[in-house]
Amino acid sequence: MRRTLVLWCPGWSVVSAYGDESLPEVTPGVPVATLHKGVVEECSAEAAVAGVRVGMRRRDAHLMCPTLVLTARDPERDRHAFDRVLVDLAHCVSDHSLLSPGLVAFHARGLERFYGSEEAAARMLMDAVAVSEPLATTRVGIADDVFSAVIAARHTTSEYPMRRVEPEASEEFLADVSVEFLEDDATVSLLTRLGITTLGGFVALGPDAIRDRLGHLGERLYRLARGLGDSFLDMSGAPLDPVTRMDLPDSVTSVDQVGFSLRVPLEEYTATLRAAGVVCTHVKITVGFDDGTTHERAWRHPRFFDAPDLVDRVRWQLEQCFSTHHKEGAEYPLAVSFVECEALSPEDVSDHEPGLWGQGPDARVHHVLSRVQSMVGAHGVVTASPRVARVAAETQVLIPWGDSAPQKEAPGPLPGALPSPLPGTVFSTPREVTLLGVDGDPVVVGESAQLSSAPHAMVSGTSSVIVSSWAGPWPVWEKWWDPAQSRFLHRVQLVDDRGMGWLVSAHEQSRWVVEARYD
Repeated sequence: MRRTLVLWCPGWSVVSAYGDESLPEVTPGVPVATLHKGVVEECSAEAAVAGVRVGMRRRDAHLMCPTLVLTARDPERDRHAFDRVLVDLAHCVSDHSLLSPGLVAFHARGLERFYGSEEAAARMLMDAVAVSEPLATTRVGIADDVFSAVIAARHTTSEYPMRRVEPEASEEFLADVSVEFLEDDATVSLLTRLGITTLGGFVALGPDAIRDRLGHLGERLYRLARGLGDSFLDMSGAPLDPVTRMDLPDSVTSVDQVGFSLRVPLEEYTATLRAAGVVCTHVKITVGFDDGTTHERAWRHPRFFDAPDLVDRVRWQLEQCFSTHHKEGAEYPLAVSFVECEALSPEDVSDHEPGLWGQGPDARVHHVLSRVQSMVGAHGVVTASPRVARVAAETQVLIPWGDSAPQKEAPGPLPGALPSPLPGTVFSTPREVTLLGVDGDPVVVGESAQLSSAPHAMVSGTSSVIVSSWAGPWPVWEKWWDPAQSRFLHRVQLVDDRGMGWLVSAHEQSRWVVEARYD
């Protein structure tokens, strides 16, 4: 049989949560636990010291540790974080077999020949993981088959993080192991009811009795329990490294110099992504300066990035940095020392291939707008995106072409927001008008939020319209707790004698402005 070496990182979901930038409250030293269906699945050492245990309910875990931070299990986050470790391990061993995030297997024979012994190879891998992810702890199991090696790794301790099962001794090693490691709930339940709690007791039933009761599944479990499981590993190379770092030979202060220096490396980077069968639609660009500061920004693309697109994004990001630096009155210019690009969630290239009859008008529109954007800058080509707001001028937001629409700050409806249907024309600069009542006096808003009289005419300069119907007023009071940013107004909807609708608001008792028109 082939010898198998299994490397296990216990609590990997917690380690990946520490590295998740979307969880700013999760920092090293803070007690953390991951949940699955309301039950603690893994917890950090700090949480374990406070009394949190795997299998606890959410409420019980919080009672044991009030400062505990709970996060849902995220297999995609775990896999993405472990891919970075596998990329670093590729410098020590060429192929691996990923069993699950945090659990990886290797053929021990080749490692033994190269590093001198199985123990030496295990120590090398453990040291490599410690360098790649300092927060991770590692355990190693070595045996004749994959199942026995995994069990050996899970029976290690922090004092003895490595366990080696001698060749042809797997059955003896597994004899005292609990039947729960078979990971078949129905079989484990049956064996427990029969009073069989160890794999040795399961094997003692004999292959014939097991086959008669459990069929082919029983035969497979019987072989596993005897240490005769399959030692074949589906080996693969290192996963795609989505990060590329480009160190500039000399610190430069010109945007054009940086763009020229990055053109060839970024062409190689996009070619590497395409060779791996993926494309980048969401990229994080980090620019490092010679004073030790960095600037990060995430960019999106309507289709996918190619090398010129990435160069443009770096240029736009640098122009923003240089402009901010100049406005702050700095005496010395910023000098760029490195640029790093990371493809966030690369997508399969087949999802972005053109159709049989071409790419259609959307692709041509994107091509034209992208070309114009490369000439005038990121904010030179913008698109409008709707947004829920209380004031008409804020119901649309302009974003650079290719960027994603901003997310809502809070889920659910916004109290006091403009009701549907929204006005068709929103004035960028509200027009000041005067509302006149039937008696010819200006309409004002009283202390009880009532109009002094029914609006009869709306006057703007030398022109006026007759009001046929109206509704309101509706008071809006935003950020009442902050005097510097507080805003108070009354909204009124009007319909003139030609059937045109208007949205007017009073920021003071008698100062009215037209915000929008219902076309």
